[in-house]
Amino acid sequence: MKNTERLFMIAKEVLSVFNPTTIKQLVEQFGVSENTAKNDLLELESQGVAYCANPNGKPQLWFAVQNSPSLEMTLELAIALSLVSKSVQRILPPEIYRSIEHVFDAANATCQKKRTANHQSKVIRFERAVGNVDLNMHTVLNNIRPDVFNTVKSAICSDCELHFKTPDLNIVVSRISLIELKGQLFIRGMSEGKQCHLAASDILAARESKPLWQESPRRAA
Repeated sequence: MKNTERLFMIAKEVLSVFNPTTIKQLVEQFGVSENTAKNDLLELESQGVAYCANPNGKPQLWFAVQNSPSLEMTLELAIALSLVSKSVQRILPPEIYRSIEHVFDAANATCQKKRTANHQSKVIRFERAVGNVDLNMHTVLNNIRPDVFNTVKSAICSDCELHFKTPDLNIVVSRISLIELKGQLFIRGMSEGKQCHLAASDILAARESKPLWQESPRRAA
């Protein structure tokens, strides 16, 4: 089977919006090597036809990109809608949510199409750092101070280090992200070459950590 024919079959007959496809499945179905199957999926990803939901996973789970031509939006708007979709669904009555669900479907489709091409953008960096966290719940429950949360969000976008103050320690953290552990919100990052976790509720203050030469203004000669 020619490469173009196989790509067409994968796109039209194998990939699904809801059910994942793995490289192993393609190897068994088409009798090709793992490298060939992976390259086929990467080619379809570059065409905006497929996307991988877990790039670092084993196995990788591949899905078809859901077409939604009626609604075009920027990547920033699409990710914003994706981040609040669960909160909106919880708040609204089902019959009302169903009437606007297509907007969130379009947002997810836009994210799938544009995520790879914009993988180094600030909005993608932010999405990766907070994507699995219910931000609305934690802010409503005051699990993190508003000023600390704003500083953390900015640091994620700019990829800068933060100096955190808690009742027990002062610590500088880089490569910051947010995670949930047993329903609690934590700041995760690197400090002195080691991974660390700080309970968000324990953080009293956060500020950008600047190089020493920026900390104190120069004295006039």
